[in-house]
Formats: sequence, structure tokens, C-alpha cells
Amino acid sequence: MRRVITLVILAPLTALLMACGEEAAPPQAPPPAVQTVTIAPEQVATVFEYVARTRAQEDAQIRARISGTIIERNFEEGQAVNEGDLLFRIDPRPYQAALNSAQATLARAESAAQVAERNLERGLQLVDSGFISKAEMDQLEGERDSTRAALEEARAVVQKAEIDLGFTEIQAPFSGTAGRSELSIGDLVNPTSDALVTLVQLDPMLVDFDVTEQALADAFKVNQERQARGEPPVRYTPELKLPNGEIFPEEGTINYADNRVNPGTGTVTVTAGFPNPRGILLPGQFVRVELQRGDPTPGLLVPQPAVLTDMQGQYVFVVDDSDTVVRKNVSLGQRDGTRLVVESGLEEGDRVIVYGIQKVRVGMQVTATDIEAQP
Repeated sequence: MRRVITLVILAPLTALLMACGEEAAPPQAPPPAVQTVTIAPEQVATVFEYVARTRAQEDAQIRARISGTIIERNFEEGQAVNEGDLLFRIDPRPYQAALNSAQATLARAESAAQVAERNLERGLQLVDSGFISKAEMDQLEGERDSTRAALEEARAVVQKAEIDLGFTEIQAPFSGTAGRSELSIGDLVNPTSDALVTLVQLDPMLVDFDVTEQALADAFKVNQERQARGEPPVRYTPELKLPNGEIFPEEGTINYADNRVNPGTGTVTVTAGFPNPRGILLPGQFVRVELQRGDPTPGLLVPQPAVLTDMQGQYVFVVDDSDTVVRKNVSLGQRDGTRLVVESGLEEGDRVIVYGIQKVRVGMQVTATDIEAQP
């Protein structure tokens, strides 16, 4: 009887101990949260970026053409001057005196030439009558020729004296900005002296950049094909990115391409011109040219942080209609800011995971929130 009671008491105790030994099942983790971007068509322009350098269209070192003393300087360093403005004046008195002397010599030469012409005319009238000999006639003709030569020489001397006198006034050959000048009134200059001043034309500003010969050949081929079909050529529009990253406010135009290929680099130098009315651009700056080909066309863009790469190439994670992660391999083109142009692999409306990629894998359920909906 005692044994039966013991068994009855131990049975519930054993069941209780077995129940306590079993662990409770852990709660299921919620799907990871990710942020997505919904792909939609946008106007996309094909843009090529090149490192470039600015160059003044006109950049002249103004030098003295004659020797003399500077008696005037009519500009300030950094001042804008117009074409024809007087920059320097060299003492003109020695050159004025030389011109006066040359003019006097010319007058004597003209008088002697006139006398020789009249003597020759008289000789022609007398030679037929036998009053003068043939030798005397030859002498008259020689005097006429000699005075003519002296007259031409005197005229040349006068012309040179006039040119030298004109060089005493040094004028701006074009409109531009005057640079630094270390010369002062009273300084003696000559043709071998250093430049009196540097004059630079800032508007427009030229920009040189190098394009590969293959890219240039492809562009020529496309335009030839379009011309054969009666279509207008592709228009290339350059924009300028300044050293501080800002976009230059003026739109440029392609001026010309060099007529030879650099054999060391395999590139051709292309020159674009940019209006520079406010003088923002200076010669010698390193800038970037963004060359847009044609007009913008509809296209798809994907944020760069969403793009992953493995042995199969580039791909992105997309959230489908059932909030499941799907992999899509993509082919990408040029960069547009922080995004890349999608050439193939994505469609309009695809929800591409941008943030939270490291937490997901293919086939996983996620909680997706569109970035545009975030505050």
C-alpha cells in the first residue's frame, strides 16, 4: 500500500520536472529594414569630362621698338585698356629731328631730279640738230637716273623716320587687361629691353583639352553618317567646372580641333571658347570641361551606393511586389553626379535597395521604405 502511494506522488513530480527542462522557443526576428529608390525615367544627357587649362585668346608682351627715354605712362597695373589706348610715350624729339632732316634731304632730291629731267628734255631737242654729242646725251640720261635713285632713297629715309617717330607712342594693340610693369618715367628702353608690360585679353577665354583620337574619329563617323541621311550633325556643348567645383555661368562653343595627333599621348587638342565678361577666368587655370553630346533623352539612373560588383559583374538588389529581395545584373554607363546611367538590367518602377544592403540576401523578406518618403 505504501509503494502505491509513493508512485502516485512521484508521477506528477516527474512530469513537472520534465516540463521545466524544456526551453521556450525564441520569438521570430522581424524582417530587416532597408531604404529603396524607385527607378523612374529622367532626362539624361551624355556628358564627357576632361581636364583642361585656360588660355587667353590674345596675350602680348609689349616691347619698345626704338631706343629712348619714357616720358609718359598712361595706365595702372591691372587696369582694363581699350584697343588704341596710349600706354607709354618715348621722348619723340630725337626722332622728330631725324624726320625733319630726312624731309629736307627729300626736298633737295626732288629739286635735283626736276633739274635733271629738264636738262634731259633740252638735250633731246638738241641732239637731233647735232648741237650736242651722243656722249653728252648719255651723260644727261645718267644724271636723270641718278637723281631718280637719290629721290627714292630720300623718300625711304623719310618713311623710316616717320615710322620711328610713330614708335614713340606705344598703344594697346587690342582691348585687354594690363599686367605688372616695372618701368617708370625716365627709364631708358631699347628693343632688347624686357617687356614694358603684358597685355592679356580675358574675354573671351579659350580652354584647351585633349580628346583621344579614337573618340574624335567616332564623332566624325557619326556626323558623316547623319549627314549622309540628311540629318544635322550632333551638337557638342561644353560647360566649365571651376577649381572650387562650381559651374561656370557661361556656356561655351567648340572653336576647333588641332590638325595633328600628339604621337606621345595619342590625343588631339580641342579648343573651346567661353565668354568671360566678368573676368572670372584667368589664363593658366586648371579646370574641367563637361562636354555634352546632343540633347538630353529619357533614361534611367541608379544611385552609386546601390551598385555592387562580384565575379559576374555589376548588380543591384531589388525589392519585388512581395517585399522579397531579388538580384538584378545591370550594365551601367556614364556618371551623372552621384548616380550612374542604366544601359540595361532595370525597368521603370523597380525598387532598388540603396541603404541596408549589407543586411540582406537574395530571397529574404524585408521592410522597404522609399527614400523619397523620408522626412
